[in-house]
Formats: sequence, C-alpha cells, structure tokens
Amino acid sequence: MTLNPVSQFLSAAALAVCCATGVVVQPPNTTFGFSGDLTARPIPGARGEKTVKRKQQPLPLPDISSFAKNKSDRFVVDMDMVRTGHPYKGTDAQRPHTGAHIYFRIPNKPIPARNARAFPAIYAVADGYVSRIDEYFKLRPIFNRTLGKPVANYRYGVTLAIARKDGAAVNFHYSIEPMIDPRDPDFYKPFILVKRGQRVKKGDVIARMYIPPRREFARNTHIHFNLIDTGKRQFMAPTIFRNEIVRRFHRAWGNRGLDGKTRIPPCMGFRLSAPENPFGTGATDEL
Repeated sequence: MTLNPVSQFLSAAALAVCCATGVVVQPPNTTFGFSGDLTARPIPGARGEKTVKRKQQPLPLPDISSFAKNKSDRFVVDMDMVRTGHPYKGTDAQRPHTGAHIYFRIPNKPIPARNARAFPAIYAVADGYVSRIDEYFKLRPIFNRTLGKPVANYRYGVTLAIARKDGAAVNFHYSIEPMIDPRDPDFYKPFILVKRGQRVKKGDVIARMYIPPRREFARNTHIHFNLIDTGKRQFMAPTIFRNEIVRRFHRAWGNRGLDGKTRIPPCMGFRLSAPENPFGTGATDEL
C-alpha cells in the first residue's frame, strides 16, 4: 500500500510515542479465551463473519465541531473488556502522550488464535470510511525485561475518516498493539475486518483485539487511539464520547489515571494545548 506523506508522517510520529514493555515472540495458534460468547453487529467484507451489502457512495463527513454537542454513544470496545486505561495527555501535561489507551481484561482459558471471533470486538465510533489499514507495522524495538534484550514489536491498525476540519479529513486512529512479534506478516489479517475505502456505520465491528496467551505479556496489550487533523498534521484528543462513557472509562483507570502524582479527572483529553482541542475552543485542562 502506498502512503501519502501526511499518513507517513502521522503514523511514524504516533508510533514513536506509544510504547510499553513486555514484548514476546508469539507461539502459533494459542491464546486465552473469554468465558462469554462475544456477539456484535456484522460488517460488510468481514473475514469469517456474516456480511450484508451496503451501497458505496461518496460519504459527506460532518464538521468535527458537531461532535461537541452530538457525542458518540459507541465506545471503541465493550466496557466490560476494559481492565485499565488513560486519556489523551496533552502537551501541557507532566507526562504527555498523544493517545488514549485501553488495556484489556486478560482472558481466562486457551483457544486457538485462528478463532478471531472469540477476541474482543473493536467498533466504529462514528459513521465514516476506512482511510487506512495497517496489517503488519513495525514499532521501534522495546527493551523486554523478561528476555533481557530489545525485541521488535509489530502492531496492526485501522483509521477511519469521521469528520472534517477546515476542509480536511479528521481521522479516528486505532493503533492495535498486542505487544508481540508474531514473525508472520499475515498473522493479524484475520483480525482486520474492513478494507481501505470501505464505508462503515457507527457500531460496526471493524477489527478484533488479539491478546497473547501469556499473562505477563497480555497485561501490556492495548489500543492507542486519537484524532488526527490531516490538514494540519496535528494529533488531537478523542473527545467525542458521551459523558456516561467517559465516566465509566474513568472508573477503570486506577493508577494509570495519573499524570505524575496528579489524579486525572473524568475526561478524554487532559491539559490540552489549543491545537489538540478538536473543537477549536482553545487550550483546556480537561475535555
């Protein structure tokens, strides 16, 4: 896939700041399963899932400012899958990080990795179209304390265009990071359920979250997500969710909900500079 300069710039910058420990080479066809059967709305073209036909037409995207009042009621994942996390931490934070994180409940029984539908669903948070797919993307090497050496880490991802700002697309970026090196460029393909250019509706399942089998590594598995203003090459806080979603997400943060020693209040963006505020209302401590 040929990437335009904006996509290359944003992808490289996003991945450079999102890191964790605990990378491991993945044994084939093993993981842990959840006790419950996960069901979710099918999406056209999903691998191994029932599809419905949806007529493809040019999609008018709303201005990002519309999300200030018309918040999304569909979070990135089901809340009962969230173990911990944190919001987007802006440039004015003590420890900035250009993405919110979701860390997953660790599954409790082994199932074959080939059974992609057994893994947590990842949803389209709004209507839009798929602007980018990453099937196998190398992050910078991360030191693994267990192995005592730096280990390569490969992630996959989906990016949705959901709005516009000053005429340019605003993307919602899902960086899906199992924190392993599967040593197979096709390994994650069954977990990606959409194609570039495809239209999606809010609530569609666009991917599944692969979680490694070993608990000591699965605890670092996460999704890094943010908004991207493609016109200005600017990361922005994903402040598009209803208050009840934000409050419930906040309750799961625990110690990850800290900026230094400061407890972060319920929000999706903390200590944002003006460019990181998608609604153009200036710098703010919480949004």
